[in-house]
Amino acid sequence: MIDILDILAIPTILILMGVLTIPVIKILHTKPRYFRELLIGWFLIGFALCVIAIANLSFKYFNLEPIVPFFNINIAGSQFLVFSSSFLVDALSVYIVVIFIIIGTIAVIYGVLSEKDRGQITERYYAVMLIVLAGLIGAALAGDLLTLFIFWEVSAAGSSFLMLYRKTPRSIHATLKYLVMIVIGSSFIMYGLSIVFSIAGTLNFWEVRNVLIIFNDKTLLLVAFGFIAGGYAIEAAIVPFHLWLPDAYTEAPASSSAFLSGLVDQGSYYVLLRVLIYILTPTVVVNWTTTIAVFAALSMIVGNLRALTEVNIKRLVAYICVADVGYNLVAISSMTPVGVMANLFFFLVGGMATALAFMTVGLLNNMGIETLDDFNGIGRSVPWTSLGLSFGLLSFTGIPPFAGFFAKYLVFTSAIEGDLAWLAVIGVTASVIQAAYIFRLVNRMYGRPSSQQFTVKESRAVLIPIFILGLALIVLGFFPTLALNLIQPVVQELPMIP
Repeated sequence: MIDILDILAIPTILILMGVLTIPVIKILHTKPRYFRELLIGWFLIGFALCVIAIANLSFKYFNLEPIVPFFNINIAGSQFLVFSSSFLVDALSVYIVVIFIIIGTIAVIYGVLSEKDRGQITERYYAVMLIVLAGLIGAALAGDLLTLFIFWEVSAAGSSFLMLYRKTPRSIHATLKYLVMIVIGSSFIMYGLSIVFSIAGTLNFWEVRNVLIIFNDKTLLLVAFGFIAGGYAIEAAIVPFHLWLPDAYTEAPASSSAFLSGLVDQGSYYVLLRVLIYILTPTVVVNWTTTIAVFAALSMIVGNLRALTEVNIKRLVAYICVADVGYNLVAISSMTPVGVMANLFFFLVGGMATALAFMTVGLLNNMGIETLDDFNGIGRSVPWTSLGLSFGLLSFTGIPPFAGFFAKYLVFTSAIEGDLAWLAVIGVTASVIQAAYIFRLVNRMYGRPSSQQFTVKESRAVLIPIFILGLALIVLGFFPTLALNLIQPVVQELPMIP
């Protein structure tokens, strides 16, 4: 039987790691010769404990007879049930937590190995990174809308610190823009939740859905949907609410950009999937499919067109993140089991590809390679970093044998099955535009003479997490069933969708 300790073990481990990382790094500074190796060992021990905790939780969950996905904790006494918190364990939350742990481990190790960041990033940076990861996992395990909101806001607040860390005028401006947008989004969400609570008398996922199914005032439901979806649209950087993302990811340190794009961005898709499919299930609750499909089309078009005209490569990758929002929304709006499978597979592949791209671009930025013209000939001057970047870029385009091919295939197939063929056509067209600017960049890397001399040597150590992600994209391209077998139980547990 699962108990609360099994559920909260993972975020608790990460929070304790975050708190203890501060004195641990101060102690390790007394051994500068082995500082990096000891710090990596410290993080690997912590993440190993997280792996053990998620393995224990998964084993207990999948051996339950019958499966009971919700666990309620009353934090204010039996007379105040309204203030109880709910935690959820199902196939979806288990899958998401596994992905968070994998990408989180790689992003943190990259931060340690990154040569330039070693001298600039202090113990507080890693502490916040771990606490943000704990908040994301807490959100994935939340069983009610308020608990989900609290954990999500913890991760959003920590993310602002990661963006601000350089303390340059541009990073401060980008962080302030992010905070303003997030405060507006949070206000929308809270107002929408207040409407839902006034209707249902609870915020528990399943109980809210059951009440909303029989609730007749669809106008009030549409108002609640508008505020909740609008709030999360801002935090997920859905066009036209995406304006904070390019600035934030461009001005943040490379390890922050990799961490945020690979985890926080992907976590926002999980929140949308959980709220839209599992609670506001169309058509039994709110028929939102057309609205989300329009936002998907806008995100794909705007993200790719802005990337097409961008000359700063880090900012170009940020706009690819905006376009990826659209591809994920296509899968969600299809409202089919294939769509959910596509969303979760794209969740994994997109997270790895964007993290990989930001990691490699960060290393190139440290060498003074920032704009499109700077990339001329770097395939020969900086071969291994260029190869890692190429893996991520080619996966974005959706060409075989990279995992992005099968991810986009599932996305567009789900749109056709969901009677959204027009959206699939827009998606394919946007992908052609994406291939154009990515192949232009690859051509500059390998098909043009170098425009400058490079004296910086590539660090072999920092290439380890980069090639782990790159090879993973190739392996999943050849064997997508490795991930789809983990996703299949999620599809089997989907609520009934008419």
